[in-house]
Amino acid sequence: MSKIIYACTRRRLFDPPQAQRLAEVCKRLEPDNATQSAHSCVVVNERVAFAVSGDHRPLTENRSSVLLGILYDGSTTWHEPLADFPDGSFAIFRDRRDCLEVVSDAAASRTIWYYFDDETFVASTSQRAIVMFVGGFCFDERVIPWMISTGSLGPVLSWDTRLTRLPVDSSVILDKRAWSISTRQVPVRFVEKSRTDQEHEALLRDAIVSAVAPLGTLDWGTWRLPLSGGYDSRGLLCFLRGDGSSADNLTTVTWGLAKSLSEDGNDARIAAQLAAVLGVRHEYYHTDPSGEAIESVVNRFLLCSEGRIDHIAGYADGLALWAQLQREGVEGIIRGDEAFGWSPVGSQRAVRHAVGCALCSDYANLEDATNALGLPAQELPADLQASDGESLSAWRDRLYQTYRLPTILAALSDLKFAYVEQASPLLSRQVLNQVREMPDHLRTSKAAFKRIVDSVSPQVPYAVKGANVSPEQFLRTGPMSDLLTSTIRSDRAAGLLGPQLQRFVIQGMERPGLRVRASVPALKAAVKRAVPNALQGMLQRHAPLPVLDAYVMAFRVFIIVRMRQALAKESTALRR
Repeated sequence: MSKIIYACTRRRLFDPPQAQRLAEVCKRLEPDNATQSAHSCVVVNERVAFAVSGDHRPLTENRSSVLLGILYDGSTTWHEPLADFPDGSFAIFRDRRDCLEVVSDAAASRTIWYYFDDETFVASTSQRAIVMFVGGFCFDERVIPWMISTGSLGPVLSWDTRLTRLPVDSSVILDKRAWSISTRQVPVRFVEKSRTDQEHEALLRDAIVSAVAPLGTLDWGTWRLPLSGGYDSRGLLCFLRGDGSSADNLTTVTWGLAKSLSEDGNDARIAAQLAAVLGVRHEYYHTDPSGEAIESVVNRFLLCSEGRIDHIAGYADGLALWAQLQREGVEGIIRGDEAFGWSPVGSQRAVRHAVGCALCSDYANLEDATNALGLPAQELPADLQASDGESLSAWRDRLYQTYRLPTILAALSDLKFAYVEQASPLLSRQVLNQVREMPDHLRTSKAAFKRIVDSVSPQVPYAVKGANVSPEQFLRTGPMSDLLTSTIRSDRAAGLLGPQLQRFVIQGMERPGLRVRASVPALKAAVKRAVPNALQGMLQRHAPLPVLDAYVMAFRVFIIVRMRQALAKESTALRR
């Protein structure tokens, strides 16, 4: 329900104007439709200071050490620099006189960025906060191909070349005396353990039960469980209701188009049926496109997401759902984000598409983008590439945990943190470690997890349709299409993107007879339903390159133009 900025200076003490500057940064992070906080939490301790925007309930302090989020393991040493990393959904800033350490959780579910120069170290859960506080802006053009091919900033980049993102299960350590930084990280390794399938499933189930158990201390009157018609949130709900008492007054929520409630097999309808069978209170929120001006809807989405993700269709209501939950006193949500394994793959290209990490060269209409459109070179970092002897399935799931979790899922969480807190117990370290010990066939299509959920779930069918408008449909609506076109045609866009890319995107939008294409996720879902796992890999190996939808590409280019403009403006917003 909040974001934090934490700063340390090399020589001088923090003075009142600097503290006020931190407070102003936090105030600017609050969305215009959120319940505005009466004041920002600002703490100053000699050369260290931090400020927190929004509601401060998820904040735990120990002198100048701060935990933003939730612990699953009850760690008593979370505040001590260089101690073992605890388990939870958090961002941790732990300080002592000679050392400052900033720690991400096992999935980097709450993204942390940091900046370091000769006089200042700044870490934050917001890129915007660092740019505003430090001043200046150095646009990183390397994000352009990644945003176009994935709708994200890519595996390691930020909008500003001066900022670095913490990977999963890692920390950055500031030695205050030497004024130097170093990093440490728990490696992500998939090493199969020799066990029977039944033993693997039993251990995974035990890990899930253990991860969910600490949630029993939450105030269920102020927390909600988003419930879909699929496996992940259903599994969470079943385990939370397992002892029949700890979540008696739990409320589940689902959102989507109003018409979705009446569609057979839709998330909206299935979730309501499941909640009724399990005896929990259920609420449905409509997220039909907002009546607000499209400019306001898009600007709010970009500022809350910091332009890290292109999934605007699920927020076409202008984030009104999340503002409403906040007004209703909802403190947090329990997400079913997980990493139990992903869809079958038959090639390295299929792996990249499966986890949302496709290169421009993985699309038929972007194969020659580097040369023809003048885009910067694009390559996966060495540590994310397939290793010798690593199976495609193992690489797929390692890439899922080291790329998709901190890049895609964490960006979606970022959208909500201005309104609510979040816990993701299925991403606890104990669960992730158990998954890494399983053989490929138990991870592929989440086979082991699905069997576990089937064993505890009531006889309610699983959903086959989503409840929200599709991205392709939303982006083609008149006001949205007009906004995309006017922005991409602008001189500002031409100067940033170059005339070749600008012309290419506009021509794609204007192509006569252009049809709405099924998105890559939609195609994958259709294939999964119709084709056995054993055949899906073979089909992928011989499939032609997919085509990136013209309007999806246009929106991604739009994000680049608008975020470049917004961050440049914010870099001077607090200039004295």
